[in-house]
Amino acid sequence: MKRSVCLIMLVFMLCSLCACNEDDHSLLNDYKKSEDIPVYDFMSEEAEAPEGYEDYTAGATEFAFELLSQLASNEDNVVLSPHSAATALSMLANGAANSTRKQLRDVLGSGEDTAVINSGNHYLNSRLSSFNTKEWKMTSANSLWLDDSFDVKPSFLQSAVNYYDAEVQRVVLTDAKDIINEWISENTDGEIREAVGDIAEDTKAMIVNAALFDDEWVTPYEEGDIKDGVFRGAKGDTTASYMTSEEAYLETSFAKGFSKGFAHLPLKFAALLPPEDTEITKFAESLTANRWQALLDSRRTTVFCKASIPQFDLRAQYSLTDPLKALGLTDAFDKDKADFSALSNSDKMFVSDVTQEAFVRINAKGVKAGAATVIKGNAMSAPSEEIKELKFDRPFVFVIYDNESGIPVFTGIVNTIE
Repeated sequence: MKRSVCLIMLVFMLCSLCACNEDDHSLLNDYKKSEDIPVYDFMSEEAEAPEGYEDYTAGATEFAFELLSQLASNEDNVVLSPHSAATALSMLANGAANSTRKQLRDVLGSGEDTAVINSGNHYLNSRLSSFNTKEWKMTSANSLWLDDSFDVKPSFLQSAVNYYDAEVQRVVLTDAKDIINEWISENTDGEIREAVGDIAEDTKAMIVNAALFDDEWVTPYEEGDIKDGVFRGAKGDTTASYMTSEEAYLETSFAKGFSKGFAHLPLKFAALLPPEDTEITKFAESLTANRWQALLDSRRTTVFCKASIPQFDLRAQYSLTDPLKALGLTDAFDKDKADFSALSNSDKMFVSDVTQEAFVRINAKGVKAGAATVIKGNAMSAPSEEIKELKFDRPFVFVIYDNESGIPVFTGIVNTIE
C-alpha cells in the first residue's frame, strides 16, 4: 500500500503592461546568501526563533484558516497548502511598495513588518527541513525566473536568496515552459509535471515555490486496524476503509478531534469533527488561529481516543485570485493600483491570476504531500485515564502542521469518499 500523498500546484501571475527596455544579463551572476543571515542548528538546543516569531506564527496560522474558509464547500473536497501560497506571496511582498505592500503584509502576517515575515519564513522552513533524510523529507524549494528583458532590482533578488534560498534564472520566458516544469517536477518527486502552460509575451517574471512532504506514521496501521464502514458524505453514503488507532484526543466546545505524529519529521496530522448540527462550511469559516490553538492546548497526556478515520484520495483545482481578493489583497491585481516598484524599475507590474491544483491520499503507511507555487510576472506516553471514541464518518477538516508552532502546512476538507 502506498504512503499518503498530498500534492498542490499554485500558479501566481505577475503581468506587465509594458516591456522593460534593458537587456540586462547581470542575473547570470550568482547571488550569495548574506553572512548575517542566521544558520539554525535544530539538532541542538541552541536554535532560537527570531524576534517577532510569535506574531509571525499567529499571522501565518490565521492566513491558513482564512484561505481554507474561502475555499470551503458543503459538497466538494478541498485540499491546499497555505504554507506554499504564503511562501510565494512572502517573496512577492519584498517587491511591493506602499498600499500593495501593506495589503500583502496584512494578509500574510496580520500587519507584521516584511522583515518579520522574511525571518519567520526562514526559521520555519529551516526547521521543517532540518530533520530530512534521503527517504523522508519536508522541502520548500523556491525559484525566480526572469525574462531577458526584465529589469529587476538586486535588493529584491538578495531578499529572495537570503530568506527563501531561491534559485535565480534569467531566460527567454516565452520559451521556458519546459525547463520550469522540469524544475517543478524535480522538486515534487515527479508528481507535478505540467504546472506551467504557454507563457505570454508580456510575462516578464515568475516566482515559483515547490513544497514536498513525505513521511510515515510514527505508529503505522496494521491489517487488523482496517475495516470497511459507511461514510455519510455530502453526496450520499459510500463505503470507506476505516483506519482505527488510539491517539491523542483534542476537544473544546468548538470541535472534537485527534492528532497523530510522524516517525521522522517535526509535523503532525490532525482531524477535526464539527458538531453534528454544524455544516462543514460554517465550521471551516469559524475556524480561527485562536480556536485552533485552543484545540492543540486541549491535548492531555492521559486522555486518548479510539479514532477511526477513512483512507481517502482527493483531488482539487481552483483559482485563488478571488479568495485572496476577499481577504483584502486587491491592489496587487489592479493594473492601476498595483505597486511593485521594489521589484523592478517598471511601474506597470500587477498580479493577473493565482491558481492551485492538488491531490492527497491518506492511508495505513503514512503521508506524502507536496506543492508547487508559481508567480508569473508580465513585465512516545502515561497510562490512560479514559478512552474516547471518535469516528470520522461524516465531513471533517484535516490539518498537517508544524508540531512546534502549530502553523498549518497542508489543510483541507473531506466531504466525500469515492
